[in-house]
Formats: sequence, structure tokens, C-alpha cells
Amino acid sequence: MSSLLRNCAIPTAFLGIATISATWYNIVSKHVPEPYLDEFFHIPQAQKYCNGDWTWDPKITTPPGFILRTLRKGRPSSQSHSKAKQHGPEQDDTDTTTILDAHSALNVSLLPPLFFFSGLYYTDVMSTLVVLVTYDAFLKRQKGRKSFHEDILSVVLGIFALWFRQTNIFWVAVFPAALAVVNSLQNNSSKPLVSDKRTLSAILSKSWNDGVVCDTYIQDAGITDYLIFLLSTCLAALGRPILVLRVIAPYVFLVGIFAAFVVWNGGVVLGDKSAHVATIHLPQMLYIWPYIVLFSAPLTGGLLLQPLISLLPKGKPRGFIQDNLVGPTKAQIPHIIPAALFLALGTAAVHYNTIIHPYTLADNRHYVFYVFRILRRNPLNKYAAVPFYYVCAWITVQSLGSEPGSDGTNTKQKREKADATASPVGRQPSQISFFIVWLATTTLSVVSAPLVEPRYFIIPWIIWRLHVPDISATPFRRSASKTSFDLRLVLETVWLLAINALIAYNFLYRGFSWPNEPGKVQRFLW
Repeated sequence: MSSLLRNCAIPTAFLGIATISATWYNIVSKHVPEPYLDEFFHIPQAQKYCNGDWTWDPKITTPPGFILRTLRKGRPSSQSHSKAKQHGPEQDDTDTTTILDAHSALNVSLLPPLFFFSGLYYTDVMSTLVVLVTYDAFLKRQKGRKSFHEDILSVVLGIFALWFRQTNIFWVAVFPAALAVVNSLQNNSSKPLVSDKRTLSAILSKSWNDGVVCDTYIQDAGITDYLIFLLSTCLAALGRPILVLRVIAPYVFLVGIFAAFVVWNGGVVLGDKSAHVATIHLPQMLYIWPYIVLFSAPLTGGLLLQPLISLLPKGKPRGFIQDNLVGPTKAQIPHIIPAALFLALGTAAVHYNTIIHPYTLADNRHYVFYVFRILRRNPLNKYAAVPFYYVCAWITVQSLGSEPGSDGTNTKQKREKADATASPVGRQPSQISFFIVWLATTTLSVVSAPLVEPRYFIIPWIIWRLHVPDISATPFRRSASKTSFDLRLVLETVWLLAINALIAYNFLYRGFSWPNEPGKVQRFLW
């Protein structure tokens, strides 16, 4: 029976998202038959290409990858993005892993800002698909022996991703390059270094002489561990320049191709460059944290339930909540120094660098319009939101960590013992190397955009989500548990479907008209 479930898991998930997205596409086609918003530019451009007219509409600022696909396939299928969500971090081929990953793939496909546009002629679905295929190729490349053919594949996939969105350069070049350097240095060294077992000078000496990277699990890390990781990685890389250059060569070549395009084009965006001038917009890295927590509430909510667990009487209800909603994760109490730094820098960013694009204030069809209306209602609102951003950031980071046990014993020793004696099941807790690389890549991809768009956070959310451990992921708990079922995934499915249903209802049935365009229906969307 377990083998049957494993074999049916991925096809069932694919069939599920294909059915849901096809239904959504058909409903949109029936109720909104005319091009809407950016479709007003995309569809005529595709029709021109189909007729052999290769002139470009300057109102379109993204590359024509998804439009060129239309030449061969017709209007993009709404189901095409679901397959991409199968490309998460590589896991052991076990029944439990396959089932959990298939369910997670379904949930990732239901991310509301992504799923919504599967019913419209937008670039986001195909762009996300190509980036995830590229990430999957990178993960497979890290597991096997590197070859020149794999280097070529990395470049080809990267170029293909750039045909859909320019900011994909960060996710197909910078992100894998940084992870590849860390992985190569770790594989090249004889033994990983644990920062709390040596002095700082000994750690840095070991990193320079032996190329050792001091990495650790997020759950075990303090602020000094992040700093030590950065220092040890830099020293290890400087001491192994040939290794580093070999690893990053295909990605450097890809960045060179993109740079050549920017020089040839006279800028990053195509078409009208005046409406999309790159700038520094640091508050983007504040807005992303509530975004992640909102769409991942069933996964992140367990951290908020932890303080309440001890208040419940011992018994089945408490055990059920602990095992199925909170799990083995035991979050660290926020440290004063990083909290103070976040609040100080966040307040400064809000005060000096808040940018509200004219498009945001002028278009009440987008939900972001109403978010900023709340923030602008009182001059103090934007400052009062900074502590909320911090709480969401803390929840996001802690969700990437997981402890094998929470009974007060030495969890590090448990993790080392579990890792040595059991095969990993499900996603394993993330290390600080992944978080730092993810954070840096996310920053590069969004802070240059003056416009706040939920679609800009799609790929950062998906990459983060793929690395969130399942409740049954840790070997310690897996060996003691009778089930590998993760109730949070079911709640996540229900949660995302509910959000999508609400957004769909507003889009289809709560239309309104502008006074200057009477009779023309305007619709709410992301």
C-alpha cells in the first residue's frame, strides 16, 4: 500500500493542480473574455508575432519568452506551472518523502499571487517554472560529478530563464553560484568546523589553511555564528581560488551575457524605461516578511502556539497539538542585539527610503493600494509597522530550523547521532549558509524595484518554502513516531484554497467602474 501511495503521490498532486488551475482558467475566460490590464499589451504583441510582425510594443518591459512560447503552443496552459513545484531540494527516494514532497508541490502551486495569474496571460507562471527547473538542475549537479556538459546546461537554462524576466539573473546565476561555492568548500574540507568548539582565531586559521567553512543549523545559531560563517567562507574561498573559479565559471559567463544585453539595450528593462527606473528601495526587505508569514500561516503558526502549549493540561489535546501543529521545533527566544539592529535599521529605511510609486497610488484595483492607504493614514503607521516586520522576520527564519527533540536534553548531540544512524526523511533543517545566500539573493532581486508588487516575492517565497522542514523530517522524531503525516500541509492546502477563492470571487464578482470610464468593469487583483 505504501508503494502505491508513493507511486500515485506526484501524479495525484499534478492532476489536482491541473484540475484546479484549468477550472480557474475556464472561469476567467468565460467571465473576462476581453484582455484585462497587462493582457491589453501582451495579447496584441503575441498576435503580432503569430502574424510575422516582430515590432515590439514599448509598453512591455519584460522579455518576450512567454510570448514566443505562444507561437508554438498557443495561449499558455494554466497547468504548466504545477510540474515545476516537483523540483524541490533532492531527497532520499522513500515513501514518506515522496508523499510529503508531492503534497508540498501542490501547496506551492497554490501560492495565491502565482496561482491567480495562471488564468491570465502573464509571464509569472512560465518565469517561475524555468527558474525552478534551473534550480533542480543545480541540485542534481551538486549531487553528482561536475562536467563540462552540466556547465553548458546551467548556462543554457539560465539564458532561457532570462527570456522571461530580467531579475531571474539573481536566481539562476548569483544564488546557485554562492551555494555552489559553499558546497564545494565544505566537500573539499575533511571535516566541518563547529564554531563553539574553537576560538575565533583557531576557526579563521583552520578556514585559511584547510579551507574549512564554519556552518551550522539555523536552530543552533546565534548572531556570532552568522558572522563567523561569513569570515570563514571568505578566508576559505581566498585560500582556494582555483576551486572557486572552477565552480562559478558557468555562472560568471551567464552574468557576462546578461551584462552584454544590458549594454546593448541601454538598460535592464525593455521598452519604456522611464516607468521602471532602477533605484534603491530597502523597505522591500521589510514588506517580504509579512508576505511570507501570511501565505505560510499553517507552517509558521506553530511557533506562536509554543508558549501556549505549556498552559494546556497534559492529555490527548495537548499531545495532538504538539505532534501535529507545533512539532519538534523549539524556537530560540529573540536575541536583543539582532532585534535592536533590525528595529533601528528598519526604522531608518522606512524614514529615509520609503518609496511609493505613482502607479501604486493611482490604481485602486491592486491590493497593495489599500495596504499603503493604511500605512499613509497616519504618519506614525509606517514606523509602528517595523516591530511587526521584525516578528514576521523572526518567525520566517525560525521556521527554517527544527530540533530533533524538545525535552531539554542536548539537541545538538541528538542531531549528530540521528544524522549518523538514520536516513534523512523529508526536508532537513536548513543551515545558516542557505539562509544568508537566500537573503542576499532576495535583496538583490527586489530592492532595485521602486514598485511594490506581490509578484516580485513569488520566487523568494517558493525557494524559502521548499526548505521549510516537515514536522516528520527530523530523523530523531521519525524513528520514534508512528506516522509521517504532517497535518500542517493539509491546513496549508485549505488555507491557500480559501485565499484563492476569496481573491477569485473579488476578481470575478465584485467589479466596479471608474467615473472617467463609465460602463467599463474594473476588477481587483494582486
